[in-house]
This record gives sequence, structure tokens and C-alpha cells, in this order.
Amino acid sequence: MPLSPTSRRALLGTPIVLGIAVSWVGSTQFAQSTFSTTFDGPFFNMWFSTVWMMACFPVYASVCVLLKGQSCGQVYRENESIFGADGLTLRTLLVKAGFFLLLWAGTNYLYIRALKEIPATDVTALFSSCNAFVYVFSILLLRERLYIGRVLSVLMAMGGIVLIANASGFKGPSLLGVALSVGAAIGAALYKVLFKRMFGDASVGQVSLFLSCLGMLDLLGLWPVMLGLYYGQVETMDWYHLPWSYLCGGAALGLAFNFFINFGIAFTFPLFISLGTVLGIHLNAGVDS
Repeated sequence: MPLSPTSRRALLGTPIVLGIAVSWVGSTQFAQSTFSTTFDGPFFNMWFSTVWMMACFPVYASVCVLLKGQSCGQVYRENESIFGADGLTLRTLLVKAGFFLLLWAGTNYLYIRALKEIPATDVTALFSSCNAFVYVFSILLLRERLYIGRVLSVLMAMGGIVLIANASGFKGPSLLGVALSVGAAIGAALYKVLFKRMFGDASVGQVSLFLSCLGMLDLLGLWPVMLGLYYGQVETMDWYHLPWSYLCGGAALGLAFNFFINFGIAFTFPLFISLGTVLGIHLNAGVDS
């Protein structure tokens, strides 16, 4: 008996959920493992892993060429409309992707920096409040309607933040880690809502092209900041003993996480995407233990 479309989407969603959870946990654990006496560079870590985002569109285009028989040029022309009627130009790249790069960089820096202060389990649990902030920003920026159930969910998320902060003692590095994690959640929520407002329901190909452009801008535009933090002795890095295995492992899994998110949204239910991030909290707890 053939499976119904709903059953097929649910069946496809199962490995995607596992992929989201495992890649998120892996990238988080690798990022936390980079910190040592010879390496304390959360901005370098963010910059390096974001550079890997350049691979998003080439991988997507390769899949389209192999499975659909399209040419790379055709795939590119179909998806450059995310940058507007003029397509991808230097002006549209800087105007539309430049702001999101700063928001992306700030959010990921806060997330990685928080891993230096508190366990990965607490960081991921606090970061999961992102969905609550998404709803708040959606009301303010997308004019969504108020629903009592969602308002209660937001209040429960805020309560969870307070409980985790209370368990950490409301002081010293623990409080800093909580503040950084919540800041990362707010930044991620703002990124999602503003992206929705500016680009609407972008396709997988359009998002892949946009992420590749973010990676390219990161490579070309943020390296002076990285070097400035190093020479200003804000970040510590021994160039002869960089933790390349952790840096590359975290970047590769972060890239995989973004692929699973994008393809999951396109091919399965949004609920499965949220299940993947929730499952990641429990997996991180197991790894921390």
C-alpha cells in the first residue's frame, strides 16, 4: 500500500530531525572544546565557521544539476531574485546582505562566547527561548495577532530563563553566560523576523544563495575585525597550535545544521524542525554528563 503524502513527509522528517539535533549538538560541543590556554577566540571561531557558509549554494546547485538536469547558470538565475529585480549586484549585495551579516555575526559570537562561561546544555536551553522572541518580534514587526496560548508560551520561556539563571547563582561568569545566551536568542529571533519581512517565503535555493553571499561577505569584510581583536589582545590565539580539528568539525557541522534546517522546511513539517532543536538540548545534556 503506497504511503500518503503526509506519511511520506513525516517519514522524511525523522532523519532530518536527527540530523538537526546531532549537527547542532556537535557544532556546539566542538565550539566549546576550542577554548583552552592557547586559544580564546570566539570571534575567530564565528568568522571561520561563517566562511564555510559559502558552500551552501554550490552544493544546492550541484544537487539541482544532478537531479533535475539544470545548468548552474539556470539555477543561479532562478534564485538571484531574492536580491530584487536587479538580481545580485554589488549594491544589492551590500544593502541586503550587509545588515544581516552583522546580525548573524553578532548572534553567533554571543552564542560561542557564552559557551566559555556555562555548560553547553544551559546555553542550548536558553537559546531555545528564541521561538518566544520570534513571536514577540512578529507582533511588533509583522503585525501578527495576539493569541493567549502563544502569550503563555512566551511567559513560560521567560520563566525558564529566570529559573536557569537562578540555578546558576545570578552572579559572576554564570550570569554573564546567561546574558550572552539570551542575547544570542534575541539576535537569532530578530534575524528570522527581519528576513521574513524583507524576503517573504524564500525558497531553499534563494536561502542557499543568500547564505553563500553571507559567507563571502564575512570572508572579505570581517577579517580586519578578527585581526584587530587579536592584535588588541582581546582574543588569544597561538597560530602554531590552533585547534583545527575542533574548528573544522564545528564549522562542518554548522554547515550541515543549516542544510538540514533549509531542506527540512521545504520537504517536511515545521514542527519537525522545532523538535530537532528541542532534542538537541537533551543530547547536549548527555554529552556534558
